[in-house]
Amino acid sequence: MALSNGSGAEVQRPLATVVIGGLLIATLLTLFVLPILYIMVETKFVRKRKSISPVIPLLIFTFTLFTMQPASAQTPITVQAAIDTALMNNQMVKNERLITDYQKRLIKSGINIPQTTVIGEYGQINSGFSDNRFVINQNINFPTVYSNQKSVLKEEWKSSVLNIAVKEAELKKQVSQAYYMLAYLLQKKKLLLKNDSLYGEFLEKANLRFKTGESDILEKTTAETQRAQIALQLNQLNADLDFLQSQFQLLLNTPTALVPQENDFKMTRLELIDTASAYQHPAIEWLEQQTIISNKNTQLEKSRLLPDLSFSYNNMTMRGAGADNILYDGSTRFQAGQIGVGIPLFYGAQKAKITASKSLQRLSEENYQFGLKRFKAEYQAAVNQYINFSKSVDYFEKTGLKNASLIRDAAHQQFANGGINYIEWVMLINQAITINNDYLSAVNNLNESIIQLNYFLNK
Repeated sequence: MALSNGSGAEVQRPLATVVIGGLLIATLLTLFVLPILYIMVETKFVRKRKSISPVIPLLIFTFTLFTMQPASAQTPITVQAAIDTALMNNQMVKNERLITDYQKRLIKSGINIPQTTVIGEYGQINSGFSDNRFVINQNINFPTVYSNQKSVLKEEWKSSVLNIAVKEAELKKQVSQAYYMLAYLLQKKKLLLKNDSLYGEFLEKANLRFKTGESDILEKTTAETQRAQIALQLNQLNADLDFLQSQFQLLLNTPTALVPQENDFKMTRLELIDTASAYQHPAIEWLEQQTIISNKNTQLEKSRLLPDLSFSYNNMTMRGAGADNILYDGSTRFQAGQIGVGIPLFYGAQKAKITASKSLQRLSEENYQFGLKRFKAEYQAAVNQYINFSKSVDYFEKTGLKNASLIRDAAHQQFANGGINYIEWVMLINQAITINNDYLSAVNNLNESIIQLNYFLNK
């Protein structure tokens, strides 16, 4: 979220980079490997040898070996349980709570009265006789200064409380993104394994047809190439899952390997988008709080121009005749009090501080206004994305998935009846696979838009 107050980096960007990179590699393989092999097989060199290079079977064996590695024990968890666990355990949120506790305890330091000075004297103070005297002196700022200092500390404590809410909102967003990205990758893995099984059956039949002379080497090469591509995609997908799993575990700050519940892939759509509540987001409130703090700081700097106060108490003895013509022997003590006022004659430096504080006040107000505008723009963009992705998912669920199923069934039937050749069968099956894959991507995009809206609405 762009309105963050400078917290740590978000999780979703590196995760998306890794996942998208893997999908791009798989797409490039699909677009280029099969056509190249098709051309190679059609050359006279391959026709003369009537055999296939051992590279493709080796690829299949190698990547199948990687993708079939046993997974460690994993515990299913719901998204709400994951969020609750993160809010309880996440170290970043814990640190913010400690900072808030520190700011709260610091409020009492607002009334920081200087140390009391005690002075003792002994000697010829009043006459040739030795007397003793002690003085208690106390300097303080004008009371308004202490009041403003305490007010600033209170507002800073409120800011730290709001900052916890900001961190929690960001954490909920990051956990939801990691959770549903894991669910998305697991669904893609299911699709790939299903396709691997499909092409595995095709490869068995192709090998049998090749041995009996019913087909040429191109059919066998095509089947092996498709399985090799799926193995490559599965290998990349498992790497993405491992990376994302570690990030998810780090967010929850738990030693347990947690995964989304099975089939918990698609988020519930929002029934009503409450625009009014979006502008009460903790990130906006935090920005507004900074303007309050800067205003309080300006008031504090102005109050420092008020005069300082000093209070003094004197107590002493006296020997000899006093002004009242009475003879004192030192057993009688005399006392007096003083009140002083410190007038700021040289106030140039303090005036500069006030001017600087006003500049910071204007800056915080500009940041608040800019942050509010950006928030509104990003919120509206998220609403538009949610609407568009909802339409995409509706299309796939109402039409696209049915078409994919029809294409797949028709391709199987016509290939079995000899109505189409293996190249046409592969093209049709890949078309059905693409539709299913696009549906998963559409749901993933819809999930992301819902997560963004939930963040803006602080849900």
